[in-house]
Amino acid sequence: MENPDFLTIVRMLAIYLHVLALAIGAVAVAFGDFAIFARDRIDMNMLGKAASVATIALLVLWITGLAVIGMDTGFDTELLATKPKLLAKLSVVTVLTINSLGLHLIAFPRMATPQADPQQAALMPIIFGAISATSWLYAAFVGVSKPVAAMLGYAGYMGLFAGLTLASIGFAMLTVRPRLAARLERADASLGALSPG
Repeated sequence: MENPDFLTIVRMLAIYLHVLALAIGAVAVAFGDFAIFARDRIDMNMLGKAASVATIALLVLWITGLAVIGMDTGFDTELLATKPKLLAKLSVVTVLTINSLGLHLIAFPRMATPQADPQQAALMPIIFGAISATSWLYAAFVGVSKPVAAMLGYAGYMGLFAGLTLASIGFAMLTVRPRLAARLERADASLGALSPG
């Protein structure tokens, strides 16, 4: 029986950390939703902690993901261009990262203070939240989708992602926006705004 080489062990550990970070990120997102919807008022303290954990998980996902890509491809652009599943995952995680900035810089501060027009104030947090939920779940799907990668190709992956994202936004507008608007009317200003980051 052959012993695995050092690079194989490092790759295995990077993938393990990658999967663990995905799970932790998903739990943090669930705690963030709990902080927003579990009580009459938004728990900004819990939301801030959940957002911090999700940010760290996303950072670990980037580090471990890039490490595995480097080991597998050496970042050879010609080789990367032949891997639609990998390109799709990088695209989705890029959307997730940019969207996370929107959550931190725009959405969360709106939740910290009462709003004169709660329906309008709920719009951006709902859109960012829907994109976030779809991106986390879709990135996990792409990670396990090797059997359908050739059939979907990059355009198929991204078309499916766009369709699911639009459906998620529509669903959130109909079902989540009224609940969030009700909470924004009662936001507790004494808890203060979340700091971006």
